[in-house]
Amino acid sequence: MSSKKDTEKKKRTYEGMNSAYLAKKWKSAFAGGMPADAVREYVDAHGCFLWHVFTWGNARCLQREAASAAFDMAEKAGAFIAEEYSFNGGGKNTEYVFRKCPPDLKSADLADAAEVFVVGKNFRWTYETACGLGPYFAMKGERT
Repeated sequence: MSSKKDTEKKKRTYEGMNSAYLAKKWKSAFAGGMPADAVREYVDAHGCFLWHVFTWGNARCLQREAASAAFDMAEKAGAFIAEEYSFNGGGKNTEYVFRKCPPDLKSADLADAAEVFVVGKNFRWTYETACGLGPYFAMKGERT
């Protein structure tokens, strides 16, 4: 994002979804097989991020070039982008701004982005760019 002022113009909801709903639905789709105590420790705790389900090896995903290739081939119709707006200590308190995903979005377009989720229609897949890690791509329901 270019500035906080630009961020203020972006939507903090998307098709009735807010940050809390995104986190709940995303965890259900991509961390549903994780033990509850692992979710509390690695995802919901202060200082944690949703994408920690991938970094701690608790959810199956593609990483780096394989993740980018899968994302580039993914169907973008009905997908949306959730970009971190306010960390607020992380975990359950992170807030996101939302926008519709362009149908021609490619991984190269997000190469410099951090803390951005692109989520496929009905949470079928997710692509995440993390600070220096990943990117990660996962399909709903795939477990380690």
